[in-house]
Amino acid sequence: MLQTLIGKTDPQNYDQYLKEKISNVVTLFKKNNLTIDNYSVFESPKEYYRMRTEFCVFFNEDRSDFNFCMFEPNTKPKKRIELQSFPVGSKAINKAMQLLKKHLLSYNELKHKLFQIDFLSNQSGEIIIALNYHKAINEIEFKKNINDIKRLFLNEGLKAQFIGRAKKQLILADTDTILETIHTKDRDFYLYQVEGNFSQPNIYACQNMVQFARDCCTDCKNVDLIELYCGSGTFTVCLADLFRKVMSTEVSRVPTNTALKNIEKNNIKNTKIARLSAVEVAQALNNVREFNRLKEADINIHEYNFNTLLIDPPRSGLCDKEALDFTARFDRVIYISCNPETLVSDLTYLTKTHEIKRIAFFDQFPYTNHLESGILLEKK
Repeated sequence: MLQTLIGKTDPQNYDQYLKEKISNVVTLFKKNNLTIDNYSVFESPKEYYRMRTEFCVFFNEDRSDFNFCMFEPNTKPKKRIELQSFPVGSKAINKAMQLLKKHLLSYNELKHKLFQIDFLSNQSGEIIIALNYHKAINEIEFKKNINDIKRLFLNEGLKAQFIGRAKKQLILADTDTILETIHTKDRDFYLYQVEGNFSQPNIYACQNMVQFARDCCTDCKNVDLIELYCGSGTFTVCLADLFRKVMSTEVSRVPTNTALKNIEKNNIKNTKIARLSAVEVAQALNNVREFNRLKEADINIHEYNFNTLLIDPPRSGLCDKEALDFTARFDRVIYISCNPETLVSDLTYLTKTHEIKRIAFFDQFPYTNHLESGILLEKK
């Protein structure tokens, strides 16, 4: 039964989809002799769970109407799927789609050479809409028209910000940043998210992953946390209060700057961020190299008592023995995975030195075969 529903939901059969996904992953663990007796499952809402998405737009011949489009994967030529609604997306995204269809067509400059529309929303119902063009944008005309559109949207109950994007152009009618709230059992956290940069698409799955990670960090007030490739700092911000000190790393400038803003927004005083790769962190810890980037961030890496590592690697997993050995040096490892196959491969190595203490599954992408996992490992 398991399949990918492009732009669609199937609430009546949601439980069966999820059950089948979990069964497949549990079988994969057992085939690799990994014990998985007890695990937690965190469901997603059955509809309106995705906070960001991108659509191509397809106009009819006289450009009097358009449809939002996605493409069927692995089809040549690409099979276009036209959408009248998008129940996968948040309610704000669906409302914005309707209002754009209603109002955008009245503005020739806004629809001319428009080929893609991107959305980033939050749980409060706010939204950023990026209009992407195959032409140079007249900034004055763009902002004038967008201000009209914004008023029309607001009159119909949607607070929207707009961006214009073209080759070598980025025009902010207002802002490219939205504020999201992460709710946990004992407190809320606030995260700036920048349109066009990575953020967790399913905020409900994200909150469950954050809570899982927090539950893994008991009795940590006298030890320190290190997180590799922290992005805009979701886990860093949401775990910092549980540790004595936190050091996070990220290699890209925009996420690093956003993470610094998120640390300040949440009034966190015990956390610093360095622009280092995982290999460079290992070199610094092993006294192989000194890094000016650590000095610039006012970090003396040898003053930390790193007990816990949080990693959220790409689909390829930890990839090589050097990365696995680096991971295995920590007493506690919280491993967030988006690929069960590479997770199992990595765990086959890591369980030589560590025990699996907790396992959780998060339905980040309902109605697909994709399942996120969270693992707590503790040194034997």
